Amino acid sequence: MALYTEQISCVNTAIRLDVHSDPAVERILEDMTFLNYRLGGVNYRKGSDIGEPDFIWYKDESEPGLSFDGKHVVLKGEWYEGAIQRIIVSFIASKLFAAGRYLFHSSAVNYRGKNILFLGGEGNRGKSMSQIEACKRGAKILSTETTVLDFDGNYILGSQKVYLRERSKGTERIDKPDQDEGVAKFFDKDPEYELYKGEAKIDLVMMPDMDGNYATVSDLMSEYEKQYQTYHCLCDYFGLHILLRPGFPMPVFDTEELRLKRAGFIDNFTSTRPYVYVRCAKPEILLDELEKYL
Repeated sequence: MALYTEQISCVNTAIRLDVHSDPAVERILEDMTFLNYRLGGVNYRKGSDIGEPDFIWYKDESEPGLSFDGKHVVLKGEWYEGAIQRIIVSFIASKLFAAGRYLFHSSAVNYRGKNILFLGGEGNRGKSMSQIEACKRGAKILSTETTVLDFDGNYILGSQKVYLRERSKGTERIDKPDQDEGVAKFFDKDPEYELYKGEAKIDLVMMPDMDGNYATVSDLMSEYEKQYQTYHCLCDYFGLHILLRPGFPMPVFDTEELRLKRAGFIDNFTSTRPYVYVRCAKPEILLDELEKYL
C-alpha cells in the first residue's frame, strides 16, 4: 500500500495529511477554492516537514469511517472531496483559534478611511450585498467571506473571491441561489473590485439585516448583542451543525479551552469598537445608514 503525504498551511498553523492507498494518490484535493474561500487563504505542498500526521485517510477500507481522538482525524473508505474540504476547514480553524488567529464569517472593506467589517452573525442577510454597494461607492476589499484577525483586531488575512461559483461533490446546496441572481436583483452590474493593500485594523463592525420588505431601522448595538453575534460568527467555523454524509456528523474540534479563549477575545474586541445594526430593504439604504455612524 502506497503512502502519500501533503501539507496545508494557513497563517501561523499547518497540518500534515497522509493517505494510505493502493493505487497511489497524486493529490488529496483537486480544487482548493473552498479552502481559500473559507479560511481566507491557504498554501499547499506535497510532502511535509511535520513529524507526524494530523489527518490520516485509509482510502482502501471497504466501509466508511470517521473519528477524532483529540489530535488525529482518521478517515476510512471513500469520501467525496467536498466532505473532506469541510473537515479540513474546521480542523484548521480550530488550530488557528488556538494560535490566536480569529476567523470571522464576514466581508470587510476599507471605505472612507475606515476599515469596516460586515458581520455574518446569527443570520446571513446581506454581508455580500453590503460589500458590493460599498465597492460601488469606491471601497476597497479586505475580505469577501472570511476575515482573519489577531487579538487586537488587526487584519491578518482575508478571502479574495467575491463569489463561490462552484461547490465540490459533497457540498451541494439547492437552497443557495446563484449569487449572480442576487446581484442582479439589486445592481445593474458588478462594480469594479479593487483589493486593499497595506496594514489595517478594524474600526467599525456593521451587522446587516436586509430583506426586500423591511422598514429601515438602524442603531448602535448593546454590549451583549455585540458579543452574542460575534460569538455565533466565530463558532460557524467549527461546523457542528454540518452533516458530512448520512450517519457522519462533523467531528467536535471545539474544546472548553478554545471556547473560553474566543469569549475572552470577543470581550476585548467588542469593547473597543462600535457595532452598527441596520435593517432595511436594499443595499443602498444599508450604506446610507452606515454612513451616519462614520
